[in-house]
Amino acid sequence: MGPSSGGPLPDRGRWRNAVNLLLCIAGVGGIVFGGWALYGSYQSWQYRGESRTAVRAACADLVDADAVMGLNGGRDRLRASEVRDRSRLDLDQLPDECVLTAAQEEHGKTVWLVHFGLKVHSLPQQGLHVIDPDDGPFPSGRVRGAVEDVTDQVSDPLPAPLGDGSAGTYTARTVSVTAVCARPAAGVTSYRASATARYGDPDDKERKTLASLARTAAVKAAERGGCAVTPPELPAALPAPGRILGPAEQGTGSCAWYAGFLRGRQDRERLPDKALGVPVPEHGATESCVLALDTQTREGIHARLLAAGVKAGGPSDRWTNPWWLQTFSYFGDDAAGTKVEPFTKKPTAIAAGQAGRDYLVLYASATCQGRPAVLGMTTAYRYDVVLGPRLDEVFAAYATETATRRGCTGLVLPGPQ
Repeated sequence: MGPSSGGPLPDRGRWRNAVNLLLCIAGVGGIVFGGWALYGSYQSWQYRGESRTAVRAACADLVDADAVMGLNGGRDRLRASEVRDRSRLDLDQLPDECVLTAAQEEHGKTVWLVHFGLKVHSLPQQGLHVIDPDDGPFPSGRVRGAVEDVTDQVSDPLPAPLGDGSAGTYTARTVSVTAVCARPAAGVTSYRASATARYGDPDDKERKTLASLARTAAVKAAERGGCAVTPPELPAALPAPGRILGPAEQGTGSCAWYAGFLRGRQDRERLPDKALGVPVPEHGATESCVLALDTQTREGIHARLLAAGVKAGGPSDRWTNPWWLQTFSYFGDDAAGTKVEPFTKKPTAIAAGQAGRDYLVLYASATCQGRPAVLGMTTAYRYDVVLGPRLDEVFAAYATETATRRGCTGLVLPGPQ
């Protein structure tokens, strides 16, 4: 046996030497890989810390930064929008909003895409809602030859109530929560926060996150405004709102009045035959109903309209300018700030006890449980002419049924055309 120290190491065989060499290489590789992993983890931690700071600063510390970062599968790198009036929310100048962008790698480059938006209102607010016929419910620019009818579905879902409606409303991408003041503070009766997924349609879980973010923001904004509130309860589920119109005679919710209007009528030729409504809970602040005439049905009556001297549009107009009606019901603070968009003029407020018609808009007012209510309807270009006196009949049916159902008094309708 050789000496126990000094001299060359014993040769343990070519195979064992190779194994030892591989183990050494693996060990070194592990150290290098572990170092990179540790660096990547540190960098991610640093990004998240910077993002939290950016979210709090941009959105006035009204929302949970980690919840915002968790949207759209999770984003470590967020920053405020570079658009000045959206980069920072100022609670002293409401309404105001913040918009956050998220980093995304595309073709080896970092691009910043819109991720999340938060808007806060103090109510009542003039111009909170503007009844404008230019804001049609259907996409524009469709041409004949498309497989589906443009009137089959709306561009954006109608706002659906959160639970019994007292908490607010939601659409596919936005949840709006209202925190009502126990007593008005500096003329403000409530605060509303709207949280929006700017990256596309969120899933059910993400909509619940948006609802929680909006609720927290509304309550915090109210507290900072000196307004004591009881946090509104949110529903357990927020299913995706519908966009597809169905048969008008089967209309429910906010379109149930129209199903009743059609019942027993013999002549429905020019009247809408499709409807899309939303649930109408007792405490909802807004309601809407979309009615439309199927384009194939419109094709069938076009020649008869022309023979009767009614200007109903050219061939392409029948496919790019569908015939529709849309109702808008606003109650309480939402009604107090509602305006109407007249033709070629500035929006004007709708005062209590006022009613009228302006271009393609009809509106009425009432009082519901001591608070104002505005009931409006817009119509597509030329469709008001096609309907003629029936338009007034449809509007009167809508306004009367809605006011009765909500326990309103003092309903004022526009005079006849």
